[in-house]
Amino acid sequence: MERELENLEKALAEYASAQIQHERAREALEFARATALLSGVIVGKNAEEREAHARTTLAEQYQAVRVAQETLTWAWARLEMARERLSVAKIIQEVSNGNHQIR
Repeated sequence: MERELENLEKALAEYASAQIQHERAREALEFARATALLSGVIVGKNAEEREAHARTTLAEQYQAVRVAQETLTWAWARLEMARERLSVAKIIQEVSNGNHQIR
């Protein structure tokens, strides 16, 4: 069960790091977008046109947010798997100690 606890700790750290990276990518995109709007780089007659210009002008920043979101999603999945493995290890330990009834 010690290995499962170590894996859970690692997964928690990876998830926290992924959350931080995602937030930083979002903040960088928001800043770049605001700067581009204020400087007149992003223009358009309506919101849809401005959004299209933003997505093409700031494609790298949008991609960074997408990558960070994917990393966060996978980190969450690994965290959930680590939690489940720890739960199974606890049950196995209880059964082997005679403290748990299998239904």
